[in-house]
Amino acid sequence: MDYPIKGADSLNYVINVNFYKDLSDTYGGGGLFSGGFSISKYWFGGEVSFGHFQSQPTFVLKIPVDEQSLTLNIPFDEISTMQIGAISGFMRPIQKKRITTELLIGMCYGRARYLCFKSVDYSYDTNEKRFTYLLKDYQLVRNNHFGYQVGLNISVYPLKKMGFQLNARVQDLSNGGTFFFVGGGLCFKL
Repeated sequence: MDYPIKGADSLNYVINVNFYKDLSDTYGGGGLFSGGFSISKYWFGGEVSFGHFQSQPTFVLKIPVDEQSLTLNIPFDEISTMQIGAISGFMRPIQKKRITTELLIGMCYGRARYLCFKSVDYSYDTNEKRFTYLLKDYQLVRNNHFGYQVGLNISVYPLKKMGFQLNARVQDLSNGGTFFFVGGGLCFKL
């Protein structure tokens, strides 16, 4: 009785879960939690990923007060969230039993919500050196962005079906900024 043997040219499936840190100053930095699914054969393949980006930078508005030679600092916490989906093709220059590298290029789409500073109304008591009235006004901006991404995945498999990934991505979104994500996570062979 002959048993079928899995050939080297069969399809390979991998699920990955990663966390990235944004090293760019787009939206003041932030983090991206992402999951993906890839299919590969020989030295090439494709990947679909979806993630959630969040950032909360603090913007400080500086208002000079000439009479007192004083500068008032009013902090604003701005919040950015974005759902990012990407479809990429990749090739594997290194494909060993325990380690693989993938160079990828693809398209991405981001759906962003950004709560940003609009205006401020205040009253400041110079004798007591404190605000007696402070009203911060924010504006919610919603945008959809299309763009492209290029990146690198390095996967190391200490176990047969489970491994670790190190990743880097550059995503350039139309009117949405350019992000440089660096991170890592877990990957599972199916």
